[in-house]
Amino acid sequence: MAVDVSGAHPSLPEGARLVRSSGTMLHRQLFMVLREQITRGVYPPGAALPNEEELCGHFGVSRITVRRALSDLKQQGLVERFQGRGTFVSARLAASPPFQAESFVDALKRAGRETQVRVLAVRTALPPVSVALQLHVRSGEQAVYAARLRHTDRTPLMVTEAWVPLELGRRVTTAQLRRRPLYDILLSQGVEFGRVIEEITAVTADPNFASLLGTEVGVPLLRVTRLVYDRHDRPVEHLTVHLNPQRSRILLNVPTEGGQTSVASRIVHDPPV
Repeated sequence: MAVDVSGAHPSLPEGARLVRSSGTMLHRQLFMVLREQITRGVYPPGAALPNEEELCGHFGVSRITVRRALSDLKQQGLVERFQGRGTFVSARLAASPPFQAESFVDALKRAGRETQVRVLAVRTALPPVSVALQLHVRSGEQAVYAARLRHTDRTPLMVTEAWVPLELGRRVTTAQLRRRPLYDILLSQGVEFGRVIEEITAVTADPNFASLLGTEVGVPLLRVTRLVYDRHDRPVEHLTVHLNPQRSRILLNVPTEGGQTSVASRIVHDPPV
């Protein structure tokens, strides 16, 4: 592709430099920059990416770093590489499914259909203070903790950690969670879901989450925390979800005035093709 007289590639961000610090993977940063530009359409299907030399010079990184980033893009099915020709955006990029507003339970059902589950832990324990306060659990009172890994085929997608009050979760077992999602178990006990408060933030992967999600320590993860209430406005579940942004994203449906009365969110996974 053409390079202007300043030496900067037309589609590369002006003055871009990657952050060099302990625990930061340069090839992951470059992967994220290029992936974001591909998904935004800066490089449409079939377009050539800047060559390795241009990327090295623009971002101030080594050829090895560039090649690792391009290899990750190829593994995700975003690009195709041809010896002697360069790297091109895949012409077979899957279109994102249209976002449709759906209820909280419908979103949970969708997640259950699209992924498989591996139960990591089920136990009765004292919840962290912040969780206990949000669930209205009294000091010293136990709750039920359930951790699961959601995946598709061999690709790990998200780790979920749920706390529920003891009276609702005392019958939850590992065997049950292998067969039924937690929300379904709660529904069978007569729980009627009401409002949901959701917080979305970013954290760095510690060794445990890095291992479970098949990534490197220190890479950014999305963290979604949900506090779920029943129809009587009693908290019935505290859920924390950790996602790898290389494979998953969060869509929000924001109401306009006079339209919907609530914001709906949905987690969408983009595993390697």
